Amino acid sequence: MPYEKKTNLMKKLFTLLIIITSFSLSAQNIDYSFPEGYENEISKKEYKYLINESVKAITRNYKIASIIEGVVKLEEGQDYSVVNLHNLILKCSEIDKEEWSELINSHFDSMHESIEKQKELDPNKFETLVDYFSIRIYQESFVIQNGGTENLITKKHLDGTVSLLMLDLPSTFTPIQKKMFDLWDKTVDDVFEIAQKNVNKQEFTKMTESIDVNEQKIEAHFIENEDYGASLALDLKNNTPEFIGEWGSVVAIPNKGIVNICKVSKDEPFDFILFIQKFKPVVEQFYNQHPQPISANFYWYYNGQFTRINVIDSNGEINVISPMGLTELMTKKK
Repeated sequence: MPYEKKTNLMKKLFTLLIIITSFSLSAQNIDYSFPEGYENEISKKEYKYLINESVKAITRNYKIASIIEGVVKLEEGQDYSVVNLHNLILKCSEIDKEEWSELINSHFDSMHESIEKQKELDPNKFETLVDYFSIRIYQESFVIQNGGTENLITKKHLDGTVSLLMLDLPSTFTPIQKKMFDLWDKTVDDVFEIAQKNVNKQEFTKMTESIDVNEQKIEAHFIENEDYGASLALDLKNNTPEFIGEWGSVVAIPNKGIVNICKVSKDEPFDFILFIQKFKPVVEQFYNQHPQPISANFYWYYNGQFTRINVIDSNGEINVISPMGLTELMTKKK
């Protein structure tokens, strides 16, 4: 019967479509194994769905070479070489699955839009790019995992992190490539200084709270801006000079959006120890639960420089070893 023939034909076409799709995915070397540490965020079935939707979105504009443990590598000669799906996994885990497709498409459409915007900029005309310079701080391990720093412009402000020189485009941040930077005949310090001034123009929330720690009162200060908080903290002396004591400040930057600060002053020289003891679990929580973590460490900020503070947690007893420079200031004879 014609109907039966039509049904059989549809079945054959559907089977052929599955074969073609499967061949396409395997040709791109798609690995559906979870990236380490994300097994509890979504199920294996959901992760496979996220990967397949991401492939559809990315291949509208680019050719994929492989996806392995949440890292997408594109074929050579395209606008970018690597994109990480880790943040997308976390974003999807926070919303209903029915909304995933829209989020995934929006995510990659925004990336493509920003890349196209970047193409409109003339890399030879330094003065036309100045207003777009910005800074983002990333975990050093994250940067290495995503291609390293060889072709990027970087500084190291915080131990265990890398500060990248970025272009702050309408819908995303994109790292400035070395081949672009080399056209300008500028030093890294010069361009980072411009970028920091741009960051400092951003509005942000700051507040101070009185906290009880071991029957003592200490002051804790906070900076918050979801996109620029961490970068604002690189220049505390200009952005929040009131949060700096005579001997500097102790600073924690668990993620890109929030900064925790305690002044180190002559009047209250040991408050920073109580601050670390109180906020260590809070900082670790902010670090672990954010899609763009930076550091779970505490740093001593003094004269524009950050020094990592050695904090030892022994069965819940938190001991703080003051940096040598701070110890010298505190023991210096008046």
